Order: sequence, then C-alpha cells, then structure tokens
Amino acid sequence: MLLHSGRALRCLLRSQGRLGGLALPRRCLTTPPPQTWFTEDEKANAKILEAAAAKVALFNAAQEPKDDLTVDESRQRAKVQKEIGPLAEVYTNYLTARKALHDIQPHLSDPDESLREMFQMEVDELSEHLNAAVGQLPDLLLPPSETDPLALMMSLNAGVGGSEAALFAEEMARMYTRFAEKRGWKIEVLSQTEGPNGRGVREMTIKMEPAPYSDSEVYGLLRWEKGVHRVQRVPQTETQGRVHTSTITIVVMPIYPDAPEAPLVDPKDVKSEVMRSRGAGGQHVNKTESAVRLTHIPTGITVSMQDSRSQHQNRAWAWDVLRARLSERKHQEEIEAKRASRRSQVKGADRGDKVRTYNFPQDRLSDHRIGLNLTGLREIMDGDGLDNVIAALRRDFNARRLEGILAGEEDFDE
Repeated sequence: MLLHSGRALRCLLRSQGRLGGLALPRRCLTTPPPQTWFTEDEKANAKILEAAAAKVALFNAAQEPKDDLTVDESRQRAKVQKEIGPLAEVYTNYLTARKALHDIQPHLSDPDESLREMFQMEVDELSEHLNAAVGQLPDLLLPPSETDPLALMMSLNAGVGGSEAALFAEEMARMYTRFAEKRGWKIEVLSQTEGPNGRGVREMTIKMEPAPYSDSEVYGLLRWEKGVHRVQRVPQTETQGRVHTSTITIVVMPIYPDAPEAPLVDPKDVKSEVMRSRGAGGQHVNKTESAVRLTHIPTGITVSMQDSRSQHQNRAWAWDVLRARLSERKHQEEIEAKRASRRSQVKGADRGDKVRTYNFPQDRLSDHRIGLNLTGLREIMDGDGLDNVIAALRRDFNARRLEGILAGEEDFDE
C-alpha cells in the first residue's frame, strides 16, 4: 500500500518538472468527479479551476498532431502553446495532486494505526501541493498583454488653470522622465511648448523606449496614466494662501513595430510638405523651410513639427508622432473588436473628467478609478512612489480581467 502511495507521489514530483516536466503519462491526468473537493482552497476557487480547465483544453488541442496546417494556423498554435504553457504546467500539478489524493483516500481507514498516520502525513503534503497550485492559477489565467513591452508616446497638455496648469504639466513630465530613467529606458522629447510667460509647459510630447536588449515593459507600466489629472495646491504666485485647482490631460499611445511583413504605414500613403516655421525663434526659424507637415491620406491624420532648426530632425520626429497615432488607432480598433463598448481615452480637460487628484495641502494622491488614496506626494512626484500607484492599478485591471473570464467573456486589453 505504501508502494502505491509512493507512485502517486512520484507522479506529483514528475508534474513539478523534477522527473520530466510536462511530458506526463496520461494516467497522471485522471481526475476524480468534479464535485469532490479535497481542500477548502480548491472549493473556494471552483470557478477559477473551471476557467483554467477550459484554457488547458485549448493548450491540449494546440498540441495534437495535425496535417496541412497553414503558416497562420501554425503561428496561432505556437502562440497558444507559449501563452498557456505555464498555466497548463501548474494545472497539471493540480490534477496530479488530486489523483494522488484520490488514490490515497481508501487507505486512510487502514486498521493499522501506524500506516494510517503515514498516509495522513502524505495527504497533508499533497494537500499543500494542491493548494499551492490552485493559488498560482489566477495570475496564470491572465497572460501578459501583447502591448505591454511596446514603446510609447506620451503627450502632456496643460488644461484648466493657466500658469499653474503649465507648471504642473512640467512637474508631471519630470516625474515620468525620472521613472523612465531609473529603468534605463531611452527618452526623447519630440516637442515642447512653453507655458504662459515662459513658465512651465503648455504641451510636451515624449517618446519612451525600452532599454536595448531588454524585455522590460514600457507601455504596460504607464498605460493607466492617460486621462485628466487634477492638482490642488497653493500656487507660487498666490499671495493670499488660497488653494487653486488646475488640470492637465495626458495621452499615452503604444507604438507598434513597423515590421517589413506588416508595415504600420506605407510611405506612399503619406503626403509630405515643408514650410517656414512660425512663432518665436529668431530670423533662422522664420526664413528657412525647416517645418514639416505629414498627412496620412487614408485616415486624414496630420502631423506638423517645427521644434528643431533641422528639417531632417523635424521630419524624423513627425514620422515618430505619425506612427504613434496610427499605432493608437490600430490599438483602439483591436480593443473595439474585443469589446464593443469602451471609454474614450480622454473626454476633455474638464475637472469632472478627472482620473486622479494630487492634493498637496493634504499630501494625498487619489486615483478615482479604483478609490486609491496614498500619502507621500513628494516621493511620488520624484518618480519613486509611482510604482505603488501602478501596482494598484494593475491589480484592479487584472481583477476585472479575471472577473470577465469567470463570467465567460473574452479577455480584454484596456
């Protein structure tokens, strides 16, 4: 009888990769009736187990031999295997522990007390393995988004509040820049317009890319920064100590790779024009044709760039912005294909549309989308405490994704 129990334990060890990884004999995957629960954790996560079983069924189907596959079908099968593979491994551990527990149950009533105690010890150990596997399933049910590692374009625009809004936009740009620098990202300021009386910035567009040879997230970390941000504080120019409220809008756009096999934009579809720059900048700006305007004819998207004295540099930046806007268009089309109803990224610069408030007198950041309240604004504005905000938003995002999966809905990416 102990030998039989040992086989069950060896099956469990094999499922954990110690004796062969996923290449398990089919007998290890036999499951007891679904209404049988061995632990409270298992029972409490019944719906998660059901969702995991459905995902693993897709994984198993993708592994079945099949002839005459097209290139696209082979690519899709490989994608399914890559994305669901870690989930399938953990779910196999869970099934193996269940099988072992099921096989041990009859021996718990053995008349020999010493044998019963030994079997009970193995039940306790297997139950821990089972609970550990169940505990990993929620995170594995939510694969990383395909857009997470993409580079991004971030645009910050001063809204309500005049000079104070421009100053806050400049401080927010500094916060995101410090956040990116600490991760080794490549940062490039594509355009910048000064605020009233040369204070702060009225508009700033920043491009951020992952560090070379890095698989770190970029868009995946800052995707939730889009929206209207409100600041409440006493401005430097306020003489009576009154708290003012100002806003800025932030747009965050993923940049899809412009691959030869799937070009994001065909240069033949883009009309390019050069012209003289306008505004402050001296005689050089006004007398040379350094400004560039690109028009994407199929969509009507127009990008103008005149920040640099170099026509070549303005053209390069204009192409960057155009690709970002076309990427955002593609991203939103993909989202709409999955979910017919979605919120617009930024409704406007009105205070009522705010996603976050920075209250300096109370040293509090409030994210109104998830009811988050954090103290320590200075640390956040220095870029160090922003991780805590992003972590909370990610937990909420994954909780909503999991809730949708458990309700039988398709996974979403917004």
